[in-house]
Amino acid sequence: MRIAHISDIHLNSDLRKNNIGKTKKLINLALEIGFDHLVITGDISDNSNEKDFVIFRKILKTFDLLDSRKTSIVIGNHDIFGGVQTVNDVLNFPSKCLKTDFHEKVRQFGVYFAELFENCSFSRKDLLFPYSKYVNDVQLIGINTIDFYSRIKNPFASNGKIYRDQFNAIKTLLSQTDEKIAHKVVLSHHHFYKNTEEATSSNPYWKKIECYTLKLRGKKKLINMFSENKVKLVLHGHSHEIREYYRKGIKFINAGGSLDNSFSEASSILIIDTDKNYETEVYRLENNLIYGNSLLSSELLVPSHVA
Repeated sequence: MRIAHISDIHLNSDLRKNNIGKTKKLINLALEIGFDHLVITGDISDNSNEKDFVIFRKILKTFDLLDSRKTSIVIGNHDIFGGVQTVNDVLNFPSKCLKTDFHEKVRQFGVYFAELFENCSFSRKDLLFPYSKYVNDVQLIGINTIDFYSRIKNPFASNGKIYRDQFNAIKTLLSQTDEKIAHKVVLSHHHFYKNTEEATSSNPYWKKIECYTLKLRGKKKLINMFSENKVKLVLHGHSHEIREYYRKGIKFINAGGSLDNSFSEASSILIIDTDKNYETEVYRLENNLIYGNSLLSSELLVPSHVA
């Protein structure tokens, strides 16, 4: 199966209108290249605004992708808490986060993208995450890695954590795999970098603090559990870069730089082939020119033949 992967599109009809057009062009490019299933790993909205969810819902519907058989999605921290866009936001952000109803925001996310959660299995009927779905010979497990807000442990509302109840639920869903399933793929918003690694941001100002504000607590236990249950691929975003890496024999792919990255005006989409040992190609759209057909690990991108 060919999976198209994008993440962190940060739609904002007020302050980041360009991302709307870039997202449309990126999905159109993916359709021209060809894929079997689209995966979006969080941060659909830049400021947790319902208008942005409506916009993205319409985009998916326009491309005939508002369908659980064709698209899977997980929630990001900006989809719940939003972020800081202006000087006033810096002062108001903590109080905004404290007033945010975490569970209501997750429920709201599920309402706007309800079609993408059809034909899924859930650990509990009243919880959206984690979920499991089967597409061809692939089991997709969508998890919610967003942590609750805390002035001390999560001051930017950007850290992640998997609590015991969700950990056990994920484990249960992975153990209930159909015998016909050849691949288990986990969809997460947060990355699984080692604590000694720095995430590379397109904004130099954030590079120093990313190690402390983009953490996923409990990731070692998750990785061990993934390994025990024969998960071979994890797709995520959060840090705004395009990157692949391995931990305990599991391939991790970050599409967080789909729109916001070091290429400024460029946008990128990843195509992962599960039948070719998760071989990954990156296609970059820049100034209406398409560069691609290169492995993710390659530093050089050449013009693609895709029109």
